[in-house]
Amino acid sequence: MLPERGDRGSSSVEFTILFPIIVILLFGGPQLAMWYFARESAQAAATSAARAASVVSATPGDGKTAAESYLARVGSDTITGYRVTETDTATTVTIHIHVNVQSMVPLPGIDPTADVTLTRSKERFTTPDSP
Repeated sequence: MLPERGDRGSSSVEFTILFPIIVILLFGGPQLAMWYFARESAQAAATSAARAASVVSATPGDGKTAAESYLARVGSDTITGYRVTETDTATTVTIHIHVNVQSMVPLPGIDPTADVTLTRSKERFTTPDSP
């Protein structure tokens, strides 16, 4: 049985509509997974850094060192670069981590990143007269 004349070229139109969706799924799914892994790695590194920087015996820079060590061990396949900053006050420590995620999308200008900031109270000895 022959198709009607009105159906000619419909498969080309369907392919033209569906092809971009298929490409987005093929590249977007793995890219999303890589971004999620990099973000979770940055979160775990920030937690480790805040813990290291908040103990009583911590020196300035201990948190940054802990985060850089963690990211060097865990994220080398997914994270192409990172920047760690540590801000200490008398009562808190703040760790900010910015990671660059490897791009799987072959388009210029696509540069996936993730930012994590974590603030934690420092352990300290107090007296009834001190805050």
